Amino acid sequence: MSDDLGADRFQRTHEWAALTRAELAQARDHGALPVLPIGAIEQHGDHLPVGTDTICAGAVAVRAAAALRAAEPDAPHVLVLPPLPFGFSPHHKDWPGTITLSAATILGVISDIADSVMRVGFDRLLIVNGHGGNQGPLTTACTALASRGLAAGWVNYFDPGEAEWLAMLPGGWPAVGHACTFETSLVMALRPDEAARIAIRAAGLPPRLAQPYAQDADDPVRHAKVRFAPVFTNSAAHRDCGYVGEPALATPALGEALLGPLVSGLARSFGVFARAGLRTGAG
Repeated sequence: MSDDLGADRFQRTHEWAALTRAELAQARDHGALPVLPIGAIEQHGDHLPVGTDTICAGAVAVRAAAALRAAEPDAPHVLVLPPLPFGFSPHHKDWPGTITLSAATILGVISDIADSVMRVGFDRLLIVNGHGGNQGPLTTACTALASRGLAAGWVNYFDPGEAEWLAMLPGGWPAVGHACTFETSLVMALRPDEAARIAIRAAGLPPRLAQPYAQDADDPVRHAKVRFAPVFTNSAAHRDCGYVGEPALATPALGEALLGPLVSGLARSFGVFARAGLRTGAG
């Protein structure tokens, strides 16, 4: 049997899991960039699915991989691994539907995935994050991996295009928040069959313009630049609504508009990270 697959056989898809071992070896030899989306399974109010963060990170990553190929045919090919659905979500665990990994487990999972990808010759891994609670563990994991010679980095899917999409958001919460206008609109666009149902659930939800730990809308902790986990508790003493921002303002059209800069911004980051000269602790 011939091993000659043709120069571009691995480029037929951006899905890592759809390729054979021989095609993945060929992709490695042509400098392909492996990308791992990671999200969470956690409550997103009563209007959004618990898989919201995973849905958004995975979809934007796949679209960004295709966008980079379309914009720069000579750029390294991006291969998107199956999204890791579980994240670090202990601050949502009071609510039904939330599944959280411990900090030690998520660090181990990221390390094992990076080891698996790079032990066979891929020289780097980029993690695309969709959940704020993952940011601390991801920074720790990627720093530890780079310190022992494995070039792993991470990026929030919404960060690279922020300068463009931020101006599109209506209302008094001009940012990514939990089950907010941004996330609600994005899920409506990505899951059009669910858009009408989501809109009905979100209609009439009152604005929440502070994190759940804040006793007033001014949120002095945030203004003091102190980082504190936004615990969404379902306890009898402190039950809250489970979202921030103004989900009632969300529309599918806004979600479609947001996808433009989200995808193009992340595509640019893919190209930069794939080509960058990276120093690690390999010696």
